Amino acid sequence: MLVETWPMTNHAPQDPATVDKCLILGHGFHQNDKETILEILHRIEARMNGLSANQVTLELLVKDRDHNDQKVTFEADLGKAHIVATAQDEDLWAAVAHVRDEFLRQYTDWKDTHRR
Repeated sequence: MLVETWPMTNHAPQDPATVDKCLILGHGFHQNDKETILEILHRIEARMNGLSANQVTLELLVKDRDHNDQKVTFEADLGKAHIVATAQDEDLWAAVAHVRDEFLRQYTDWKDTHRR
Protein backbone atom coordinates (compact mmCIF):
# COMPACT_ATOMS: atom_id res chain seq x y z
CA MET A 1 0.00 0.00 0.00
CA LEU A 2 1.37 3.41 -0.99
CA VAL A 3 0.80 6.21 1.47
CA GLU A 4 1.53 9.74 0.36
CA THR A 5 2.87 12.04 2.98
CA TRP A 6 2.81 15.78 2.64
CA PRO A 7 5.49 17.86 4.22
CA MET A 8 4.35 19.14 7.56
CA THR A 9 3.99 22.88 7.63
CA ASN A 10 5.96 24.61 10.27
CA HIS A 11 4.60 27.96 11.35
CA ALA A 12 7.70 28.87 13.32
CA PRO A 13 9.54 31.82 11.77
CA GLN A 14 12.89 31.18 10.13
CA ASP A 15 14.49 33.89 12.28
CA PRO A 16 12.55 33.82 15.57
CA ALA A 17 12.44 36.95 17.71
CA THR A 18 14.48 36.93 20.89
CA VAL A 19 15.22 39.68 23.38
CA ASP A 20 18.89 39.52 22.46
CA LYS A 21 18.21 39.95 18.71
CA CYS A 22 15.54 42.63 19.02
CA LEU A 23 16.78 44.80 21.89
CA ILE A 24 18.14 48.27 21.20
CA LEU A 25 20.02 49.86 24.06
CA GLY A 26 18.96 53.46 23.95
CA HIS A 27 20.15 56.59 25.70
CA GLY A 28 21.85 55.97 29.03
CA PHE A 29 22.60 52.28 28.59
CA HIS A 30 25.92 50.84 27.48
CA GLN A 31 26.91 47.61 25.77
CA ASN A 32 28.48 46.36 29.01
CA ASP A 33 24.99 46.57 30.62
CA LYS A 34 23.51 44.13 28.10
CA GLU A 35 24.15 40.87 29.97
CA THR A 36 22.39 42.14 33.11
CA ILE A 37 19.54 43.55 31.03
CA LEU A 38 19.05 40.27 29.17
CA GLU A 39 18.90 38.40 32.49
CA ILE A 40 16.18 40.74 33.73
CA LEU A 41 14.15 40.84 30.50
CA HIS A 42 14.31 37.14 29.62
CA ARG A 43 10.75 36.60 30.96
CA ILE A 44 9.26 38.64 28.11
CA GLU A 45 10.64 36.31 25.46
CA ALA A 46 7.60 34.04 25.66
CA ARG A 47 5.45 36.96 24.46
CA MET A 48 7.43 37.01 21.20
CA ASN A 49 6.70 33.35 20.48
CA GLY A 50 5.76 32.90 16.83
CA LEU A 51 7.09 36.30 15.75
CA SER A 52 10.12 36.76 13.55
CA ALA A 53 12.96 39.06 14.52
CA ASN A 54 12.00 41.56 11.81
CA GLN A 55 8.53 41.97 13.39
CA VAL A 56 9.79 42.95 16.85
CA THR A 57 11.57 46.05 18.13
CA LEU A 58 12.44 46.48 21.78
CA GLU A 59 14.11 49.64 23.07
CA LEU A 60 15.29 50.36 26.58
CA LEU A 61 16.52 53.78 27.64
CA VAL A 62 17.18 55.70 30.82
CA LYS A 63 17.01 59.42 31.42
CA ASP A 64 19.22 60.93 34.14
CA ARG A 65 20.97 57.66 34.94
CA ASP A 66 22.36 57.42 38.46
CA HIS A 67 20.30 60.38 39.70
CA ASN A 68 17.42 60.21 42.16
CA ASP A 69 14.93 61.11 39.44
CA GLN A 70 16.15 58.64 36.78
CA LYS A 71 13.43 57.31 34.51
CA VAL A 72 13.61 54.01 32.61
CA THR A 73 11.46 53.56 29.52
CA PHE A 74 10.85 50.28 27.69
CA GLU A 75 9.15 50.52 24.32
CA ALA A 76 8.06 47.35 22.55
CA ASP A 77 6.58 46.81 19.11
CA LEU A 78 5.44 43.21 18.73
CA GLY A 79 3.56 42.88 15.51
CA LYS A 80 0.29 44.69 16.19
CA ALA A 81 0.98 45.46 19.86
CA HIS A 82 2.78 48.68 20.78
CA ILE A 83 3.55 48.96 24.49
CA VAL A 84 5.40 51.62 26.46
CA ALA A 85 6.31 51.00 30.09
CA THR A 86 8.11 53.41 32.41
CA ALA A 87 9.54 53.25 35.91
CA GLN A 88 11.27 55.63 38.28
CA ASP A 89 13.38 53.84 40.85
CA GLU A 90 16.59 54.95 42.51
CA ASP A 91 18.06 51.54 41.71
CA LEU A 92 18.56 51.16 37.95
CA TRP A 93 18.11 47.39 37.86
CA ALA A 94 14.95 47.57 39.98
CA ALA A 95 13.60 50.05 37.43
CA VAL A 96 14.42 47.67 34.57
CA ALA A 97 12.57 44.89 36.43
CA HIS A 98 9.60 47.22 36.98
CA VAL A 99 9.33 48.10 33.27
CA ARG A 100 9.52 44.39 32.47
CA ASP A 101 6.64 43.67 34.87
CA GLU A 102 4.64 46.63 33.55
CA PHE A 103 5.21 45.42 29.98
CA LEU A 104 3.95 41.95 30.93
CA ARG A 105 0.84 43.44 32.55
CA GLN A 106 0.08 45.68 29.57
CA TYR A 107 0.71 42.86 27.09
CA THR A 108 -1.69 40.58 28.96
CA ASP A 109 -4.32 43.34 28.92
CA TRP A 110 -3.74 43.93 25.20
CA LYS A 111 -3.97 40.22 24.42
CA ASP A 112 -7.21 39.89 26.43
CA THR A 113 -8.87 42.75 24.57
CA HIS A 114 -7.76 41.55 21.12
CA ARG A 115 -8.65 37.91 21.64
CA ARG A 116 -12.37 38.52 21.09
